[in-house]
Amino acid sequence: MRIAVIDDESIFRMQLQMMVEKIAAEKEIHMEVEGFASGQEFIEGLSNRRYDIVFMDIFMPDMDGIATAKRLRDLTERTFLIFMTASEGHYPDAFSLHAFDYVTKPFTLQRIKQVLDEIIEHTPMDEAFIKITVGALEEKIHLKDIISVTTDGHYLEINRADGVTNRVRLTSGEFLKMAGDDKRFIMVNRGIIINMDYIDYVDSGDIYMDDKTIFPISARKIAEISQQIKDYQFSNR
Repeated sequence: MRIAVIDDESIFRMQLQMMVEKIAAEKEIHMEVEGFASGQEFIEGLSNRRYDIVFMDIFMPDMDGIATAKRLRDLTERTFLIFMTASEGHYPDAFSLHAFDYVTKPFTLQRIKQVLDEIIEHTPMDEAFIKITVGALEEKIHLKDIISVTTDGHYLEINRADGVTNRVRLTSGEFLKMAGDDKRFIMVNRGIIINMDYIDYVDSGDIYMDDKTIFPISARKIAEISQQIKDYQFSNR
């Protein structure tokens, strides 16, 4: 899980990061934490990153937490948003932005653990994976980490969220069979399969992905595939 902490005070960013890492170690769950000193810095970071959980301080100079959260919500409704503040006077603003929770400073390890426990209950960890052979080794790849799969001759290139590309001797059909009935994956053109969780936007028959790749939709299926994507995104907001 990717977690962003936005707070102009470094002591709170460091404290929360340490708490999250301690909780992650206890639960044996991978949690990657990244800190941002301002709302603007965080919004700029969203151009090439996505986060499962965002801890947002409300009182920050220039762009405060409410304004930053509005920008976040313009981009996605799916991120768990938790506001942090020493004051309790912003509940209406916080929950109008679909905040998951509200943490009052100074926060405790117990309180942060409670918030993360509730999020994990709402989002069961996705452990579905495929196994591929890389050289003489067998490697396990979680389906949630695959952005796209493209055909190159007799091989597939599996493009992952961590920037790694695995080249394996498989067909598109074999990959889809391995992925089972996972609804995230859709073939948008001959030899092109994408994970709809990583779509940035669709425009004029092209799909723009979070990793900046662009894929054309089959000309004969633009309306059909565009509708499938809309239906998936609507049901997974």
